[in-house]
Amino acid sequence: MGLMIEKDIQGTTTIFKLKGILDISTVNVIDRLLDETSEIKTLIYDFSELEFLDSTGIGSIINSIYLSQERKFYLKLVGMNELTDELFETVGVYRILEVIQREVI
Repeated sequence: MGLMIEKDIQGTTTIFKLKGILDISTVNVIDRLLDETSEIKTLIYDFSELEFLDSTGIGSIINSIYLSQERKFYLKLVGMNELTDELFETVGVYRILEVIQREVI
């Protein structure tokens, strides 16, 4: 199936709605969109239609967190199902996000 991302821009807020599979074969889609995205104050990842996530996908999300620090934008993760939420908690994604966002804001 791959990964499709609906990009919605609302002023200085950009929403990436992820649909499908975020794994080693699809992370380049996120990287490319991030390279094309500038002048944002807030980036929201919506995981409500994500079907699968592997460690490479998690790494891409963590890279986005560090990019938010570098580019000084707020990053928000929404719409995770129970499994993705538990995975992010276990791996420490939320903790990394919390620490980095304190520096951004």
